[in-house]
Amino acid sequence: MNRRDWLIQSASWMTAASGSTGAWAQAFQGRTLRFLVGYPVGGVADFITRTTTDGLGPGLGAQVMVENKPGAAGNIAMDALLKSTPESGTLGMFGNLQVTMNPHVAPLALKGADPLRDLVPVIGLADMILMLAVTAPTGIKTLEQCLSRAREQGPNFRIGIAGIGAPHHLAVLLLQKNAELNMTLVPYKGGPPMMADAAGGHLDAVITTLPVGGPMVAAGKLTWIATVPATPIPSLPGLPSLSQVLKGETVPTGNGVFAPPGTSTAAAQELHLALRRQLENPTIIAKLRANGLEPLQGSRQEFADKLRAESVYMKDFLAKVKVDFSS
Repeated sequence: MNRRDWLIQSASWMTAASGSTGAWAQAFQGRTLRFLVGYPVGGVADFITRTTTDGLGPGLGAQVMVENKPGAAGNIAMDALLKSTPESGTLGMFGNLQVTMNPHVAPLALKGADPLRDLVPVIGLADMILMLAVTAPTGIKTLEQCLSRAREQGPNFRIGIAGIGAPHHLAVLLLQKNAELNMTLVPYKGGPPMMADAAGGHLDAVITTLPVGGPMVAAGKLTWIATVPATPIPSLPGLPSLSQVLKGETVPTGNGVFAPPGTSTAAAQELHLALRRQLENPTIIAKLRANGLEPLQGSRQEFADKLRAESVYMKDFLAKVKVDFSS
């Protein structure tokens, strides 16, 4: 091989290794990337998507928009992405559970589709820190008081959850099982409508996140009682955790970006790199952490491996914990 041929081949290797292909870059020049979110504006999924995609467009030469398609526990947006093509510019920001649990609980509803098999994982964005809060009319101030009241009132103790099959839902089921409670679960189509009922005193407690529940806490309508995982929140030092009550059992709370079936490896990698640069931005990192979200930095392969491991975990979880998806 002469020097000229060697330089040409070396350049092609460098281009492939970087994951940056001219075809992919040109594909997004002047186009619109549409990020589907399966929950309403103002919820944590919406917050993560808008925070991490803010400023994404210029680096790809594209316009970026977020489209909320709430309903069916996020599955309306999921169905739309499964039916999309790589050329459409459509992407999805989903909770990992939508991809790893749905094939186990609703194989017929998916009509042969399998999100874990068919969608192309792009990047893990952030893990949520779920939190337990009580409403002001209860007068509850501590985790111990909350558990005691829930035991005393049984089904009369109403706890709100933002979506059937969401991490919030599964966290309450673990709490019911391990603390031997019999609370009434009240599902909502996302955090904002749940917060409205909580503010009106129609609920005793909620499982939520900092960006969704924070304004209600500031307004005196809610009181934080505990985090669900054993993850400290710098802005709330000393807040206890439910980890001991849950006896070490956990709920996957990751969120990430997925591309339509048929998306090329080169395209997915280029988008991964662009979003990873976003997650390395100190301003975005600070904004996520201030709202109880932990930004992720793994590779595409690590994200895909995590999803497969969570699918196995959820199959075992569903065999041990009875989950009613009919509400």
